[in-house]
Amino acid sequence: MHRNSRRIATLVLAPTAALGAWALIRLLGVDLVVSTGSGTVGAADVVFAAVVVSLLAWIVAGRLERHVQHPRRWWAFLTSTGLSVSMLGPSYLADGSSAVALICLHFVTAAVVIAGFGGTLPWREVRSTEPHGA
Repeated sequence: MHRNSRRIATLVLAPTAALGAWALIRLLGVDLVVSTGSGTVGAADVVFAAVVVSLLAWIVAGRLERHVQHPRRWWAFLTSTGLSVSMLGPSYLADGSSAVALICLHFVTAAVVIAGFGGTLPWREVRSTEPHGA
């Protein structure tokens, strides 16, 4: 699959997977209650967050492939760090089953984004054979 096609697919799949996980969580009877905003996490919140994260990830992937020597290695470091930091939200803003469910939503979205965009990055920087002035 072409790089941009895979990135577009990831941009569509991440919110779809997150929404599917949200629906499963709701079917299991877990209310996603947080201590900010409206107090609940709805479908629109989940889709919006996944789209924003996917777009930001696309930007980061593009920067890495153009500006670092080992893009995929940096991708793994940055995204694993980002996922770890994202766990702070559910840890502080929710309790019990809500926190566990929200952490699961973060993992589902991250798995799609990390694998989707990461698979489009080269292991090593691809150097152009054209002169810099061309």
